[in-house]
Amino acid sequence: MHLRELAASLEARGVTLTVAYNEHLHDRECIFDNGYVVKIGRGLDYFKPVVGGRFVLGAHDHNLRQCKATKVDVFFDPSRRTV
Repeated sequence: MHLRELAASLEARGVTLTVAYNEHLHDRECIFDNGYVVKIGRGLDYFKPVVGGRFVLGAHDHNLRQCKATKVDVFFDPSRRTV
């Protein structure tokens, strides 16, 4: 549901979001049409939980929330280029 909402919002700005699931792959990756690939080893769950309630730093502003250790790889794969 959330990804459909995001896709509709992006579409209104001329950006197409395509989501594909692979039950054999744990890592998440974003593939851009220019051939760049961004892989996040932890997936999108890299924020630590907020401790202390709804009105503490980081509860609503992810710029202030602590993150879990993770690795982000960015690389270029010309075979994935579509433009």
